[in-house]
Amino acid sequence: MTDIPPGFHLADRMDEVTGAFHPLYLSRRDEDGALAIGFHVGPQHCNPRGHCHGGTWATMADIIMGMNVGKLTGLSGPTISLTIDFLGSAAVGQWVEGHARVLRATPNLGFADCLFTADGTLALRASAIFRRKLPPYRDFEDLLAPEGTRP
Repeated sequence: MTDIPPGFHLADRMDEVTGAFHPLYLSRRDEDGALAIGFHVGPQHCNPRGHCHGGTWATMADIIMGMNVGKLTGLSGPTISLTIDFLGSAAVGQWVEGHARVLRATPNLGFADCLFTADGTLALRASAIFRRKLPPYRDFEDLLAPEGTRP
């Protein structure tokens, strides 16, 4: 399966770490402006058994929650705490999609959670606390590559 759900756009490579997981896709939710992340599970995401690696899940959860804390509160920073519940799995070829919420922001901290599905079935729940001390390192709108540049 190579179809990308409507609303998702190929994301620019943010850095070398996330570049190793590409292609990654981002989508905007109109109701609150939050970003969602999605990807088709490929060999670069997998453990030796051909399922999405726990480290991949953790990285994607950290990315989407951190991006949303920065985007929706105006300040971002390092992850202080990350808690993950692995509720399912995803095999090569499955579409994985993650949606995050910013639960609360104080002057110094941002609290977020997220849910990920694999082909629509709940697979992961995570929550995190982020230090809020710097403006987001880039405008998230520039992470969306121009249309027609999908791999």
